[in-house]
Amino acid sequence: MNHWITWSIAAWVATCLPATSAMAEDEYEAWLKQNQPDFQQAQQEFQDYLDENDREFIGFLKQQWKEVEIKKPTVRDTKPKPMAMPTAPPVKAQPRPITPPQPIIDAPISEVKPDTKPSSNVEPTPKTTPKPTPVLAEKPKPKPVTPTPILAEKPQPKPVLPTPVTQAPTAPVITFDYYGHRVSIREERRLKQRFRGRINNESIADYWQKLASQPHQKPVKDLKHAAKTLGLNDWSTALLFDQYARQLHPHDDTSRQLTTWFLLVKGGYNARLAYNQKAYLLMPSKQPLFGVTYFRFAGERYYAVSLNDTPVQTGKAFTYSGKHSAGALALDFSEPNRFAGQGKQAVRDLSFQYQQQTYNVKVTYTESLVAYLNTYPQLSLDNYFSAGLPEATAQQLLSQLRPIVADQTEEEAVNRLLRFVQTAFDYKTDQDQFRQENYLFPLETLHYPYSDCEDRAALFAWLTKSLLNLDVVMLDFPGHIAAAVAFNGKVKGDNWRYNGKTYTVTDPTYINSTVGMTMPNFKRKKPKIVAF
Repeated sequence: MNHWITWSIAAWVATCLPATSAMAEDEYEAWLKQNQPDFQQAQQEFQDYLDENDREFIGFLKQQWKEVEIKKPTVRDTKPKPMAMPTAPPVKAQPRPITPPQPIIDAPISEVKPDTKPSSNVEPTPKTTPKPTPVLAEKPKPKPVTPTPILAEKPQPKPVLPTPVTQAPTAPVITFDYYGHRVSIREERRLKQRFRGRINNESIADYWQKLASQPHQKPVKDLKHAAKTLGLNDWSTALLFDQYARQLHPHDDTSRQLTTWFLLVKGGYNARLAYNQKAYLLMPSKQPLFGVTYFRFAGERYYAVSLNDTPVQTGKAFTYSGKHSAGALALDFSEPNRFAGQGKQAVRDLSFQYQQQTYNVKVTYTESLVAYLNTYPQLSLDNYFSAGLPEATAQQLLSQLRPIVADQTEEEAVNRLLRFVQTAFDYKTDQDQFRQENYLFPLETLHYPYSDCEDRAALFAWLTKSLLNLDVVMLDFPGHIAAAVAFNGKVKGDNWRYNGKTYTVTDPTYINSTVGMTMPNFKRKKPKIVAF
């Protein structure tokens, strides 16, 4: 029996004979042998169900696919970072400030809204200081080499303890956990189509036609509603769609990969499929990604974001030339803290000394959010500088640091924030801790036992903007990242001019350094200055 006809009969029966809906797949097969409906009528019903966009897209898929070259990942900085950080010589306390006292304006405690446009570390462009705003799988990041007793083990990007969040539809549903939230999506059993045969353009086109011929609009609508309810950005929405596909195909990677591709396109995303020995999902991004393989097609980069945990290696692959009219959106990784995960809370105790006084800071955070951030591919550095912290954790940290910097000059307040970031966190390179480059969001810096220069600079920049309302830029040296602050008055020390302002060096990795001190190894080097 022709495979298309066999499938058509099964789907027609599932649609027209509700009594068979409880049968297992093998029961369907047995039933079909004894019941032979009109083949042409069944095929005509399914063909009518396809919209014009699907018919056109299936035509693209059936045509000869083009060969593309999957490129090696882009590396942001090939210069190795220092293995150990130097300590600045002690500086005698000044009896009077260099600049007259400036009022400190408390900024809102929420995060800084990142730029929604693609960022670049090659040609920095001036940006206005973003207004603070409130606080969602490429391969998972590796576990740190050395655990710390005050932190739980690094959670994997898998569901955690469920708590009801989304409103369940009245129809039969598939319920799963999404980083602490219990999500219920309408169940459409006929979408659970198993991919059979060899992977090629014909078999992929047939699989799309099978899915498109089934009632799929309601599950897609439920997924988009859940994404909106949870406050997900594009990246976390893609993860949600993939999680639903995992429920449909828990043990079939190829069917799961193709189903995720289908759902994302129907959800409005420019998802593209490529194959060699396996099928791979690739998507364009508004932000440049690092450490991720990609290919160029029609002038656009499609990244192997690996939602299904299957990294794409370099080499040849095949993809189709057309594009489904429903899929237009590129991934947007901005506002990672907009999504509030739920579940187990972790605690981080931090302390630092400044002018013979010890300060203790204690913060709590949701572990599932660390698991979520762990799914992010490497972004350009300005995304980490602008990310900030989740609302609750931000409130805790800022409320404890605010009294420490209150009633101080701008320079003195910045020195205190520098000392906090310099000495409350232990230094270790990403290679030592993770065995690969791994930029950390500020929440991850609070979580992991170690951090390096760009992680500390991102946390310091957010604290300075949030507590002191001062403009900060990043100083991108080869092999090192520092920050620089635009003070309202003159201060002594190393500085750089950028976009009409003077930015004085502030290095949160140079231990015990104060405003204006550049790390000795980079004293004679000119950095790239990047706003965010």
